[in-house]
Amino acid sequence: MKNKLYMLFASILIVASSNATELIYTPVNPSFGGSPLNGTFLLNKANAQNDHTSATSEKSFVTRFKESLERNIMNTITRGVATGDISDGVYDTGDFRIEVATVGDGVVITITNLLTGEITVIEMPVYGG
Repeated sequence: MKNKLYMLFASILIVASSNATELIYTPVNPSFGGSPLNGTFLLNKANAQNDHTSATSEKSFVTRFKESLERNIMNTITRGVATGDISDGVYDTGDFRIEVATVGDGVVITITNLLTGEITVIEMPVYGG
């Protein structure tokens, strides 16, 4: 009887061990080798859990126009300095005063923030002139 019990137990162990398989890790995130089809699902889950919102402030037309005009003036001055086509002088963009002065073989640009009083001085050689 004992032998039959041992034989039954041994056969159960053999059958159980033959059904065991190797554990294989498969990543879920596509960034770490997972299926690219999981990307949209994971992004939607992350967005659903995201509590942060960006602070958006609507600017008026006048404010956007003023900022666009300032950028345009600064781009014109920058291009002129880079090509050597700008003359010395003071350029007022509203919030900034830009002073351009030729010194030797270069140009000194002094930018004054009229709102804060901060002054930035840039010295650079003239290119293309």
